[in-house]
Amino acid sequence: MRELNVHRSAIHRLRNHYRRDQNASRRRGSGRRRITTTADDRYLLQCARRRRTLTARQLTSQLSAVAGRPVYRQTVSRRLHEGGLFARRSVVCVPLSPARVRARSHWAREHRSWTPEQWRHVLFTDESRFYIQNDSRRAMIWREPGTRYRASNIVERDHYRGGGLLVWAGIAPNGRTDLYVFAGGSVTAFRYQDEILHPFVRPFIAAMGTDTIIMDDNAHPHRARLIRS
Repeated sequence: MRELNVHRSAIHRLRNHYRRDQNASRRRGSGRRRITTTADDRYLLQCARRRRTLTARQLTSQLSAVAGRPVYRQTVSRRLHEGGLFARRSVVCVPLSPARVRARSHWAREHRSWTPEQWRHVLFTDESRFYIQNDSRRAMIWREPGTRYRASNIVERDHYRGGGLLVWAGIAPNGRTDLYVFAGGSVTAFRYQDEILHPFVRPFIAAMGTDTIIMDDNAHPHRARLIRS
C-alpha cells in the first residue's frame, strides 16, 4: 500500500471484487457521457491560445460548427479550465520601441543590486491620463495562471477616444508629492518647468537632500534643452 500510495480500503475493495467476479477492472460509470472528444478538446485549446480574446460564446459556436453537433458554453468553459486556461483581464501597456525596451532592461540590470538606502534618494515621477470612456480593460483573455505579463497576454494601447484628465505625481520611499491636474492642453517644456519643477519637485528635493535623483520616462518635455539647462 505504501509502494502504490493507495489506501488499504481500496486494496480491500479490489480484492473482494476480484474474488467475486474474477476481474478487477473498473466498471463503466453511470454518469453522463462526455460530449466532447479528445480531438475536440485539443482543437478548442488551440483556438483559445491562437486568439486569446475570443469569448466562450464565440468558441462554442466555432467548436459546434467544426464538430457538427451542438456544444454548450458551460462545457467549453469547463474544457478550457481543464486545459489550464482561465478568463482574466488583460494587462494594458503603452507600446515601446525595441530601443526603449533594451534601455529599460539595461537600466534594471544596472540597479538590481541597489540597497534600500540608495533607493531612498530617488524620486519617481510620471504623468498619467485618466479617460472617461472605457479603455477596453473589461475585455477578457484566456491565459494560464502565472502568465499575466507574457507578451501574448498584454494589450498595447497608446491612446483612447473620449475626454480625460492628465495628472502628475511623484513618489519616494519616504513620502510623495501632491497630485497635480493639468488644466487642459498638452504638456510642453515650459509648462513642465513652471507647473511641475518649480512648485513641486524643487521643494521636495530640498527636503530629501541635494543628492536626490529624479526619475521620469524620458518624455520630450522632460529632456528639452530648457529643462536640462
